[in-house]
Amino acid sequence: MDQVEKKYPIIAVGALIYNQAGKILLVRGPKFGDFWTIPGGKVDLGETVEQALRREIKEEISVEIGKVEFVQFQDAINPPSYHEPKHFLFIDFLAELKNGEPAVSNEITEFIWVDAATARQDLKTSPTVDKLIQAYLDKSKPAEIKNEDYKLNYQRALADYQNLKKETASRRGEWAQYSEQMILEEFIPVYDNFKKAYWHKPEIAGESEKQFKQWADGIGFIQKQFGDILKAHNVIEIKTVGEMFDPKFHETVGEDAVEGKTHGTIVREVEGGYTMAGRVIKVAKVIIAK
Repeated sequence: MDQVEKKYPIIAVGALIYNQAGKILLVRGPKFGDFWTIPGGKVDLGETVEQALRREIKEEISVEIGKVEFVQFQDAINPPSYHEPKHFLFIDFLAELKNGEPAVSNEITEFIWVDAATARQDLKTSPTVDKLIQAYLDKSKPAEIKNEDYKLNYQRALADYQNLKKETASRRGEWAQYSEQMILEEFIPVYDNFKKAYWHKPEIAGESEKQFKQWADGIGFIQKQFGDILKAHNVIEIKTVGEMFDPKFHETVGEDAVEGKTHGTIVREVEGGYTMAGRVIKVAKVIIAK
């Protein structure tokens, strides 16, 4: 048996017993030091978990239990409440007292009937037993309090769901805006090059001047259409020439000595800059006055 215990966890059962007065039974013994715990023990080969539970409680504390209710499985590797290193697999229950009066044994040297809330507050118990006591307290709540708990939990879950919907909708909007921004960022260099070409239109004299002017006006109209499309998508050109240099919106690529201009004044735009919905998506590259 010792060899089996070294190789495999020990399966043990225990129960938090409660009586008709609403008190719970806690015990102490030499194996548990100064911890208050619950009666129980190992499951023997050939018996069910419930049979082992009823047998161990009868042997240890001399009482019979009635209805039992499963609460938890718990791995306990070298639990501090036990007198020697062991690996237990605890199977824990709540159980009502059926008959008999508790009595001490070679396993149990002390017992106490106590209010569950008092036990949690005043007695030294293991985490496993704490969970059982909480399970009993939850079970003992009046129906109206339980219903109120369910209502509060439902309201919290509903609020979490509503917040999730809002967050998802907000994120969906951000994703759509991000996709739109990516497209517009590809479109903007084309617009910039178009502007540069228009700015550098040659001067033409003579009979061709009228025709060229008509062509230039048409190109200017197309440029305006480009600009209108950008504005429709909340893309605004950053002001440059004549403005003071601002590192939030501008990047200087050179300086030029211009008479009458204060140092830092933008005298030429090299590449346009743009904001989208108030955020800079491309800084303007400029030349400033020395």
